[in-house]
Amino acid sequence: MERSVRLRLALAAPVLAALYFYLLIFVISWTSARYWPSWWIAMFPTRHIAAVTWMIGLHTIAVFAAAIPIAVAAVFIVREQAAMLGAIVGVIATTLAVLPSLSRNIWPLVWNNHPIYFVTDQIKFLVAVPIAAWIIRRLFSSDGSPTTAFR
Repeated sequence: MERSVRLRLALAAPVLAALYFYLLIFVISWTSARYWPSWWIAMFPTRHIAAVTWMIGLHTIAVFAAAIPIAVAAVFIVREQAAMLGAIVGVIATTLAVLPSLSRNIWPLVWNNHPIYFVTDQIKFLVAVPIAAWIIRRLFSSDGSPTTAFR
């Protein structure tokens, strides 16, 4: 890897991670305030399944909505290594998101109530940006090659 690419990675990763972290906070907060439409509950056998499905679906949409602008920026910044930059950004932002949960007072609440939600949320935070960057590289390449997007 060229020296200029390494420098761009080193400079862009913390900035994009901070932007991704704050976008996650904003978009997840905004989507969590949305109430399901009246027809939603009728699609599921129980109200509980409808509520959980709605919550997980909105959260997933929010995570990818926050990841897309960061992935676009990663593609502009380092092109061929956009997925790698996305993975670095995902690790940094996920670490920032998880650290407060590890406190002595909060961790038992998180782990004893819904550990599967916690784990799947962290996986989504980790993979959303690199997957979005990879998809953007594939979709916007002119000859099918992932190296020509945004050139």
